[in-house]
Amino acid sequence: MKFTKTLKYSAAAFIASLGLVGCGNQETETKVDLVTNTGDGVTVEFWHNMNGAFAETIDSIVSDFNSTIGAEKGITVNATYQGSYDDLKAKTMAAIKSGNSPHIVQGTVNNIHELIQSEYIQDLTDYINHPEIGFDYEDIFESYRAEMSGYTSTGEIYSLPFAKSVDLLFYNEDFFTEHNLQVPTTWEETVEVSKQIRDITGKAGFCIDNLPNYLITYLFQSGAPYTTQDGEILFNNETAVEAIEMLKQGIDEGYWRVPGEDNFSSGPFLAENVYMYLGSSAGEGFLHRDNFEWNTAVMPQVNVDKPNSPQQGANIAIINQNKTSEEVYGSYEFIKYLVSTEVNTKWTMNTGYLPIRQSVLDSQVYQDYLTTVKGNVKVNGTTASKDAFVEALFNNGAVSSSMVRDELNVMLESIILQGEDIQEMLDYYSERLSY
Repeated sequence: MKFTKTLKYSAAAFIASLGLVGCGNQETETKVDLVTNTGDGVTVEFWHNMNGAFAETIDSIVSDFNSTIGAEKGITVNATYQGSYDDLKAKTMAAIKSGNSPHIVQGTVNNIHELIQSEYIQDLTDYINHPEIGFDYEDIFESYRAEMSGYTSTGEIYSLPFAKSVDLLFYNEDFFTEHNLQVPTTWEETVEVSKQIRDITGKAGFCIDNLPNYLITYLFQSGAPYTTQDGEILFNNETAVEAIEMLKQGIDEGYWRVPGEDNFSSGPFLAENVYMYLGSSAGEGFLHRDNFEWNTAVMPQVNVDKPNSPQQGANIAIINQNKTSEEVYGSYEFIKYLVSTEVNTKWTMNTGYLPIRQSVLDSQVYQDYLTTVKGNVKVNGTTASKDAFVEALFNNGAVSSSMVRDELNVMLESIILQGEDIQEMLDYYSERLSY
């Protein structure tokens, strides 16, 4: 067994990270009342991980807010790029530890769930339902609302959806047309088409960006257990063996692959070293070369009559540590603006991310925009998001749902790259993650 040190290190690192956000040793106090004005005015710090063109859109949205609603209500927002999701989470934890946290933070659902353990993430429920400052929350797609209230068993809303995406199947449409290939809808069809591509080109037909997503999604699509909100580890089952065997055989026989040093499948896809891949709908913006026409489809399914896709992307939350009631209110007004129909329309039309509201999808400006989007990314992404599943979130003090995802990645890499036995690895990781 080669991975004891890796797992112990990961567990220790995770427990140490909880120490950063644990509030027991901090001499800080947070008491926030729901107010509907900012008094003499507030300045709000917003930390995000959007760079490049995404950052330009964020800056434009912040500027528009500051000059309109912000000017009217006395709210100034400063938006700051903080690096990758992991960088942003680490910096936010360190800021909470020092008592100097930002007002608003972006993060994956798992990252925000970890931050909730600090007890400094603001419950937004009363703000959203307030008769004066609330908004049409029901207009947000149901799958996203389920995620927003899924951090605890009692259903409080601790974040709002922001930069949302799903996994899609990207494929080289020119190649498929030339060789009369059918776009796969099931995993069995994906295997067969991948073999056909390998036989034609000598290259892998299919690449997978995110290994944990692949396994977790296969379990959900099959109706097989993964974890529970109580932290029970259930992924050691026959369906997981089936999924991993399919993955390993595909890689061993050369018709499936992983990105490797490319990090993301879009690189080998653009280089025509693979002809279809499973990756985030938000990756559409990286497919910038015109050497061939590409298209998308909903990801392969176990049962096409019961579709399921992994819900992904970032949410936004308010940190109330050492903040006044007026600062929290000002932060709420900004994130309410960020998820409004007008701003979400601008965001999704200028990025690879999906709409979060039915009113955005139904608007004429968005429908006209969809006719110009290459590869049907937004159409297929929105379709898939309506059938997206939400993973159970948990943190039992030693293991979190985020840590389980990280360790699944280590486990799968050990099987496909280092030849470890599938059942032995499932036994080992399920036991080590069960505390």
